[in-house]
Amino acid sequence: MFDNARITKDKMCELCEQIEGEDLKVEKVYRTDNIVFRKRNMHYATVGQRLEKVLEEHFDRKTPVTCRSMRTVKGLTESEQKTENKSRDF
Repeated sequence: MFDNARITKDKMCELCEQIEGEDLKVEKVYRTDNIVFRKRNMHYATVGQRLEKVLEEHFDRKTPVTCRSMRTVKGLTESEQKTENKSRDF
């Protein structure tokens, strides 16, 4: 997510705190570039825009962010596992 820009996990957690509110809570930061959050009454794009804004201020350049639901992540990982299992059968 950050190309060659460096950021510590602690700093990323600090930046994530800036986007939190009543309807958004950051649950976990994994390897500085995977952020697990809970949202309510808010679109995923809004979460991404908030995070992009604080990252742009930190890095002094645009940093694109992609948000996915856990349902989408689970679907992607399950389909990847099925693909791996099929390729092992050959």
